[in-house]
Amino acid sequence: MEAVFELDYIIVGGHVREKGKNSPPRGVQLQLAAHHGRPVDDTLVVENLGYLQFKATPGVYHLEIREGRGREVFWLESAGNEGWLSPPVEEAGNEVTVTSFEGLTVYPRLARLPGQELVDVLENPEEEELEPTGIVDNVVSR
Repeated sequence: MEAVFELDYIIVGGHVREKGKNSPPRGVQLQLAAHHGRPVDDTLVVENLGYLQFKATPGVYHLEIREGRGREVFWLESAGNEGWLSPPVEEAGNEVTVTSFEGLTVYPRLARLPGQELVDVLENPEEEELEPTGIVDNVVSR
């Protein structure tokens, strides 16, 4: 008997922390992008322990905050290649290199943009601006 196995993906996992709070930035969407900028896989940071998980193949990728609400509130301070105390993106870049079939664990660190200290990524800003209306208001306005 002969068995042939094929490996489709390698897991890039890790835990994300918010600078200063050391808590997970729940709901932030992250992505791995190839050198040409095309996203390869994306994930949502889970509130429980800030867990993240990507599917990847061997290669070099860029870790990024996915376009949208998360990018309006946070910036990627560190890709976390060297553990919790990894150097900032300005020094080490945002590259993530998958070189082993054992996968890769990263510990990204996000920081809030100025003026976004109290913003919740999961709240919709449009809903905050709407005034509540009741059934009486709907009947009167008709």
